[in-house]
Amino acid sequence: MIHRHVPVMVDGDADLPVIGLVGRPNVGKSTFLARGSGRFAETANAPGTTVLTERRRVEVDGHEAILVDLPGTRSLIDRPAGDEPFWRRLEAACPDALLVLVDAGDLARHLPLALACRDLGLPIVVAANLADEAARHGVDVDTGRLSQLILAPVHLTNGRSGDGIRAALGDAIQLAGRRRDVRLGLAAPSSTTPATIYEPALDARIAAEAARFSDLRSVGAAAIDGTGLGRLIEAGVTSRRGAATIRLGDELEGPRAGIARRWAGQVERIRTVREPFSDRLERASTAPWPGIPAFLAVTLLTFGAMVVVGGWLAAVLGNAWAAAVSPALTTAVGAIVPIPVLANSILWAIDGGLLALISVGIPYILTFYVLLAALEDSGYLTSAAVLLDRVFNAVGLPGRAAVPLLAAAGCNVPALYGTRILRTRRERILASFLITLTPCSARSAVVIAALVPLAGPGVALAAFGVTAAVALGAGFAANALVPGRQPSLVLEMAHIRVPVPRHVAQKAWVRFRGFVFAAAPIMLIGSFVVGLAWETGAWQPLSVGLGPVTEGLLGLPPIAGVAIAFGFLRKELALQLLIALAVVEYGLGAGDLGTFMSAGQVFVFAIVTSISIPCAATLAALAAELGRRPALAITGGSLAIALVAGGLLARMLGIA
Repeated sequence: MIHRHVPVMVDGDADLPVIGLVGRPNVGKSTFLARGSGRFAETANAPGTTVLTERRRVEVDGHEAILVDLPGTRSLIDRPAGDEPFWRRLEAACPDALLVLVDAGDLARHLPLALACRDLGLPIVVAANLADEAARHGVDVDTGRLSQLILAPVHLTNGRSGDGIRAALGDAIQLAGRRRDVRLGLAAPSSTTPATIYEPALDARIAAEAARFSDLRSVGAAAIDGTGLGRLIEAGVTSRRGAATIRLGDELEGPRAGIARRWAGQVERIRTVREPFSDRLERASTAPWPGIPAFLAVTLLTFGAMVVVGGWLAAVLGNAWAAAVSPALTTAVGAIVPIPVLANSILWAIDGGLLALISVGIPYILTFYVLLAALEDSGYLTSAAVLLDRVFNAVGLPGRAAVPLLAAAGCNVPALYGTRILRTRRERILASFLITLTPCSARSAVVIAALVPLAGPGVALAAFGVTAAVALGAGFAANALVPGRQPSLVLEMAHIRVPVPRHVAQKAWVRFRGFVFAAAPIMLIGSFVVGLAWETGAWQPLSVGLGPVTEGLLGLPPIAGVAIAFGFLRKELALQLLIALAVVEYGLGAGDLGTFMSAGQVFVFAIVTSISIPCAATLAALAAELGRRPALAITGGSLAIALVAGGLLARMLGIA
């Protein structure tokens, strides 16, 4: 066992050294963090989109530290989250040491970031990660020689198997602990300074720039340094020389790249090997042929698995609940609560609400999370992003927007956070708008659970096609309002490989557990409120008020409007509420949608539910990321699009 996960406790963190985990996108930082801490970090459901800082307490041989997973970046001045340079993340983390992950099979491209981290003056440990991939490509790394060149410990690591992680973490914890002791005055500072790696002229340029920071401590950072780099020095994150290397920025990128190429040539031992099948698969997956047919096949297989596995699980769990749990709950609540209205409202919550969570959440959402985790762990999602680059450019977005948009199929909320990788506010607004129109796992569950039993998988697939067409049309329209030329795709490719079952299970479970914790209170409270409204008759004014839209425009029964409205709390709640309301309105036989709605009406209901206003959690994320006005504008726009699309479909199908 290479680690023991210890929950991060705020009260004890101040006494522990801090290690910053740094690396380029898709170098395996999230997997490394999972191995080092014992649980997976939530990205945006796609590789390369860790935009939130994760803090984990880790322990090796009785020594503890806080490991901070920072966003993937190509340099210290890059803007991985779209709004601020990476070095400001370092300022916020205030690390005592850095653990820099590089690709063991591509050192020339990854070492410049390690050299930039070395220039800061912080202790660093280099983890040559993805060692298994490097070996398959015939690349062996002389870690001893690289350690001599970079003057730091170097370890070969493999996040998927855990090899080397204990040693790398152990060295990082020791170095961070020593520097923390110096910072706290418990040890004397080292008098040695790293030897320069630059040419004399460039070294003199760095020294001259560093001299500009010499008066920081006497006059204060704000008075002398308008960029904020002075705060890095005052916080002890870097030295004056380190701040100078950040300020020089692009001037040092060329020299670092040259040094990285020379060092890579010295430490890499190249063997002749047969081209791995995964490399050929990567090329094929990003080419129009056979990449597009393969993408469609993957999409159809994912859909089919959700239909087959989800449908079977829904039937099993629903029948088990109805036979064993529901009668007991009805008897118990009736005995404890003497007021019929209140008792029935409570049953709406703990019987109907929990049944919705179990019969929709576990069969469809958990199944989808497992499939999505498998695709993510295989590295296929970045290949799909490259393949779809031209599509996203057509709707006014750069190719890198493909990552959060693909992530939206899992959950809109982390996908919205993932838009931070976009560089302009216009791009983030456009991407956020399209994300809200993308069916998440909860909305997909509504479409499948409503349409497959009544009309078959083909009709459900057609519903997803209509939703995609509406989203694309909305994207074209939004792009036409603010036309602009988008840059080409810049995305770190992930290696395609066989998913690790343990990783897939852990990722899926972490996401599903988060869904349950977020959904359960909403399902319970929402079901109770709706039940109370129904039992007291308070829902009828809402139904009447929505009548012109529900019946007149969409051709749906009145209770469908109430269900769609309450779907704002949680999208999968809309379907369960529709069934629950129908049972009360039409009798027990209405548990089957086909008894009171035609296939066309269910189709329209599914489309409107998928496209209409985002759920409460998504709206909160929109407001947090973009502000209140854009969030309300996007919400109003999605509602208008849903009503227009639903009204057109209702007339095409002859139900309105």
